[in-house]
Amino acid sequence: MTALVETDLDRLLASFYSAAFELDWTAFRPRALEMLCEASGAAGAAWLTRATNDLPGEYAQWPQEAGFEPDAVRAMRFESGARERELQDLPPALGGYRRALALSIAHRGSSLHSVLLLTWSAAGHPDTEWLRRAAGHLVQAGTLALSQLVQRDEWLQALGRPSRGCAALVDARGAVYVSSRRFRELIGAQYGDAEFSSLPFSLPADAFGEGSGDFADRGLHFRLTREGRLMLVHVRRPHPLDGLSPREQEIARGLAQGKTFKSVAREYGIAISTVANHASRIYRKLGLYRREDLVGLLRKPNAGQA
Repeated sequence: MTALVETDLDRLLASFYSAAFELDWTAFRPRALEMLCEASGAAGAAWLTRATNDLPGEYAQWPQEAGFEPDAVRAMRFESGARERELQDLPPALGGYRRALALSIAHRGSSLHSVLLLTWSAAGHPDTEWLRRAAGHLVQAGTLALSQLVQRDEWLQALGRPSRGCAALVDARGAVYVSSRRFRELIGAQYGDAEFSSLPFSLPADAFGEGSGDFADRGLHFRLTREGRLMLVHVRRPHPLDGLSPREQEIARGLAQGKTFKSVAREYGIAISTVANHASRIYRKLGLYRREDLVGLLRKPNAGQA
């Protein structure tokens, strides 16, 4: 393969980072591999990302019919200190291609590590320096795609709070794939260590079986949501409405926004009398007597913020 010009590389790198902003991590990975293959002339590519344990890691490939067996990619090893391997006449488990280049790449600012495998059907001579640079940026763009995931915070938004991106993405053993700065600050303040590569607390035993759920620990509230084989962990401080039922929380927020019983009833498709009964229970549970007290409670600085 003839050397690819610098402008082509710059264009490819810009495409990686644009895709990282536009796509979620799961969709980004095969799309980035496709772009890399098209630019380099590779017939296929695989991408394995691992955390700090011996779990299988997150795997992607392009095209889907490339013929790679994920376990064969996971079994690849590099000599001590080596960051690349050139392979000839691959076995069927790796697609049977004529030539391949495997690259070992650490994620900057993270404990993650990726292996990229690029294959060619003919005995070509790829520009390995070009490929190293392109693959390095592809992996860093993947880190960026991950970071976008933990910056979204619909949980806090649903509580009427600004999204502060207080989340981490972890595997079944709690190894952190990515975490927001605010997540580390909160966990560090409660558990004494903000530089963790694995969660300093245990997830509920059935967390990955259930796929979602809430729990509390050391005064913090956590929400778990499955993201493929990984788990998205949001955290926040206690909120004034935590002692209310989900419907009571909805009605409390509506009343605090100045809505009438009638408008709240219309919004949730319930009777006005039902709203009145909910309001009575809300005030009793919160120890309040007037709507103004409810408004003041929910508008307190730091009330329920992450």
